[in-house]
Amino acid sequence: MISNFRAPGVVLLLLALGTGCLELPSLSSEEVPTGEEPAGDEALPTPLPEAVQPPQEELEPAPKAVALDDFGTRHLYPSAPDGRTWAARWNEHPRTLKVGQVDPYDPEFQLRGSGHTLEIAGDGTARSSGWIIRFYIGRPDKQWLNTEVTLYAMRVSELERDSGSSGFEFQTRTSDGHLEGSQRNAAGLDRQCDGHAYSYSLRFDGRAVLQKELKHPMYTSQVTTSLWDGRPLPRDKWVGIKVITYDLPGGQVQQELWLDLTDGENGGTWQKVHEHLDAGGWGISPQVAATCRISADQRLTRPEPLIILRNHGIREQRYKKATIREIQPPVP
Repeated sequence: MISNFRAPGVVLLLLALGTGCLELPSLSSEEVPTGEEPAGDEALPTPLPEAVQPPQEELEPAPKAVALDDFGTRHLYPSAPDGRTWAARWNEHPRTLKVGQVDPYDPEFQLRGSGHTLEIAGDGTARSSGWIIRFYIGRPDKQWLNTEVTLYAMRVSELERDSGSSGFEFQTRTSDGHLEGSQRNAAGLDRQCDGHAYSYSLRFDGRAVLQKELKHPMYTSQVTTSLWDGRPLPRDKWVGIKVITYDLPGGQVQQELWLDLTDGENGGTWQKVHEHLDAGGWGISPQVAATCRISADQRLTRPEPLIILRNHGIREQRYKKATIREIQPPVP
């Protein structure tokens, strides 16, 4: 069961806007072994219930201002002092990027994968299509740690029927090790050891999935919850997605997934729909972990240079308002 925790400032913003908290469909959470393929269908979700005003005694005085990103989307956590930031440069210079190309207007944005393109319209939106879609954001001489990643995404159409594994996926605290072959890294280990990550997926079959990758492509068990009242992720609708990764005392790492279904109106009405605390015991085969000289349930607590957005088997999907910020973790 997912808690009703709200990030600092959420209740304050609701009073300032004079609205209630949008309730998403009921959720159920469980761990599912990697590789399970639940059945999908093409039904659209039922309308979301009307907003409900929180009890008056729960409200606090409204803040004087609310922090927004470059596209007017509300911050859920405060920015870290002198922390790194990135924002998509899709508001001008229409262009098409191909696999292996660095965006000529953004040196921190590169296409990887195979058989796909990204068409940047110049109006703030971008359109992707192809078989193995990978967007790498970052640079080798700088690193990300506690992050709030924001993206508005639209599902349009796929190249084949959904197998239950496609969807909008994000990887944080990762490096350049998501590859095949027998290359070695600077420590003399298999370079796939650098392909570790915290993974967040908004699957087309209607699930939200959290995982941890400790050596590419070896993942922990899935922590899942069902959204959209058990139906697939809707098509032709902008869905605001925030994936948040931050450290807690004792070496624990918190994962959070938030959604906004208002297309960013008034900064967005954000609701936390899934979370997981990596407190140990969430691991892969000890034999595989040993090849990277790590424990089987290693927690990823070091800053890393990359954040990756990915998908596969897409005929068309769209994006806008993409940003990344380093944040200050909440104080327990």
